[in-house]
Amino acid sequence: MTMILLAVDGSRAAERAARHVIALRTGGLTLEVLLLNVQPVWAPARSRDEKRERVHLHLEASERDMRMAKALLARAGVPFKGALRIGPAAENILKVAREKHCDQIVMGTRGLGALSGLLLGSVAMKVVQLSKVPVTLVK
Repeated sequence: MTMILLAVDGSRAAERAARHVIALRTGGLTLEVLLLNVQPVWAPARSRDEKRERVHLHLEASERDMRMAKALLARAGVPFKGALRIGPAAENILKVAREKHCDQIVMGTRGLGALSGLLLGSVAMKVVQLSKVPVTLVK
């Protein structure tokens, strides 16, 4: 069985990446998906209540960002587990891929192109450069 880390952010590109994973399954690949959403870090909370509120907001945002991919995967009968991380996106994608022994990373790209991606330090470019497993970028 192939373990695929599908990184999603709620974008149209992430939806296309989910559809790509479904196509792999439809094509006969036996796979399991780890659906990952990474939320940005905010300034440190000043109180316990503020910290609880931020956790709640991160969970809500992550659920919103994963909603479409979860629905697509479930409808297609693709087994998946969801995960949320907080922090720098590329670093968390790579760390989770290592920790969970993923065979491949699939993620969308917003189509900035190689030069723009390098100048902007895009998440996709960083993951491609540093990953020890194959990375599929879906436009």
